[in-house]
Amino acid sequence: MQLYHSNATTNAHLRKEIQQSKLSSKQLSEKYKISLTTVKRWRNRDYTTDRSSKPKTVHYSLTYYEQELIVALRRATWLPLDDLGYMVFSNQYLKQRSAIYRTFKRYGVNKVPKEHKEKAKKFKEYNPGFLHVDVTYLPKINGNRKYLFVAIDRATRMVYFKIYDSKTSENAKNFVKDCIKFYPFKLTHILTDNGLEFTNYLLKSKKGEPCKKPSKVDLI
Repeated sequence: MQLYHSNATTNAHLRKEIQQSKLSSKQLSEKYKISLTTVKRWRNRDYTTDRSSKPKTVHYSLTYYEQELIVALRRATWLPLDDLGYMVFSNQYLKQRSAIYRTFKRYGVNKVPKEHKEKAKKFKEYNPGFLHVDVTYLPKINGNRKYLFVAIDRATRMVYFKIYDSKTSENAKNFVKDCIKFYPFKLTHILTDNGLEFTNYLLKSKKGEPCKKPSKVDLI
């Protein structure tokens, strides 16, 4: 079955006749009551199907970096679109709302996984102050790697994030200090993935003994 553009004035049969005809373009235009431009277009082609109307290059209102950031935050927190949109774009997020949704859909994060919904219900049983902290890679900008530090409180689902050029223990310490200032309640627990930027727990001496030196985060 041949599909045509909504504004097409010819069909495949007529296009074939135009390509095979010995008449002039003007004569064909008058004969079939179509524009001279249409006649010339099909005479210069060796096929009779319409070209795709899809753009060759898709332009998004969000930059590549903004897309990566909003998706990384979504995967780290699974917060609603509006909450994340406001966090990243502040009062301008309503202008970007549809672009954010399209980005979520394209990356496959528009629907919250069932296991995360169940986990969120359990988190409501905790008192505020139990913080989950994670570090995520962001794409390179001008050849430089970026790191997204994210903290989310189990009970309130309140999120805080910062972007650093490296995931050093010094940046981890500064991030935790900023979290203490940001959250309006006392932090009682900080759960990490035991990354070396947060803890020395996995470090061992040459003799295989665990490191007893506290990390910079431990000293806060």
